[in-house]
Amino acid sequence: MSEYQRYEFMTIDRPLTAAQLDAVNTLSSHIEATSTHAIIEYHWGDFKHDPIKVLHEFFDGFLYWANWGSPQLAFRFPHGILPADLIDGYDFEDFVTFTRYPDYDILDIQFGEMEAPNEWTEYELGSLIPIRDELMEGDLRSLYIVWLAARGMMEGYDEEEDEDEEENGDEEQGYEISVPPGFGTLTAAQYSLAELLQVPQELLVAAARHSKGAGPSTKDDFAVWVKLLPPDRQNDYLVRLAYNEPGLSRLLVRELRELGQDKTGATPPTGEHVPYATLLAESKAIRAQLEREKREQEQAARLRHLQGIHDHQDAYWHQVEQAVMRGTGSGYDEALRLLVELREAADQFKETQQFQDRFHAWVRPQLRRPAFVKRLQAHKFTLPEA
Repeated sequence: MSEYQRYEFMTIDRPLTAAQLDAVNTLSSHIEATSTHAIIEYHWGDFKHDPIKVLHEFFDGFLYWANWGSPQLAFRFPHGILPADLIDGYDFEDFVTFTRYPDYDILDIQFGEMEAPNEWTEYELGSLIPIRDELMEGDLRSLYIVWLAARGMMEGYDEEEDEDEEENGDEEQGYEISVPPGFGTLTAAQYSLAELLQVPQELLVAAARHSKGAGPSTKDDFAVWVKLLPPDRQNDYLVRLAYNEPGLSRLLVRELRELGQDKTGATPPTGEHVPYATLLAESKAIRAQLEREKREQEQAARLRHLQGIHDHQDAYWHQVEQAVMRGTGSGYDEALRLLVELREAADQFKETQQFQDRFHAWVRPQLRRPAFVKRLQAHKFTLPEA
């Protein structure tokens, strides 16, 4: 299998300057860059720079994937927009880091040991970049999806350690966390994240069953809450606004909401704490149910199709005749396909003998077509004697 790697970067808060774009273009001879987007693809070789450093200096989002797997997704945030304890309480091991710098903060999600899915799948940063805004709005459902993926990876090579902990009655912190509200109605970006990290659909469904609804959102009374800010804080925001500081509005909104929450005494909803082992067990039952439903749907669709053939047999026989008369390989293949379906419909409605009688009468003039006869014999059609 040939090698393929893809690095993708995007800016959101502001485009690159001309000088920054020139610097980005020197990073690789394989790069295609604009003031808001850069893609680097390799069929051999590798990127010579640390992509997280490139993200920190120039961009707001980064995605890496290769044909062997190893996905990595990272976001840059204006410093302080996300809480310092953003990932505390999650059992992320080394899969996720949240690093705070004086100017920006970086959330880095990397699954270097994750293998690629069985089918070739392409991923694009554009479908994932909304997660950055969602996190800044306080929506943590994406972090829970990452936790599910991390736990799934750890289940693969930590089974002995888990057994030892169970025997000792000591469950490692982070094995269960609160299911975020609204997990049953994930966004398109969150579904894309689950696809990137190969979190099974049935596991998402299992978690959703333990999630509370998002509930009606309370109206933000910023006009009242802004008066709760001390005068020096108000002036500080105005000065920073004049300098067009990225993410300033989100910082202000977060601070005002905290002030409003303190004033009203409202508390954010908390979800149910569910061990990963419980979710995994439930997901197996859900998968069996989904597979059973899929089979039933396919069977029902097939029965409807056979009913249509049965109800329009003359039209199908006419199509068979027209296909054979073309005298070509594709015509013979089409005729054979239609005959197979006519036979299956007859078997379904217990009219096998009627089909056989009509087929024998129709096929006699076609026995002079050896290529067509060979196809019929390969599919076990009973032919009359010449």
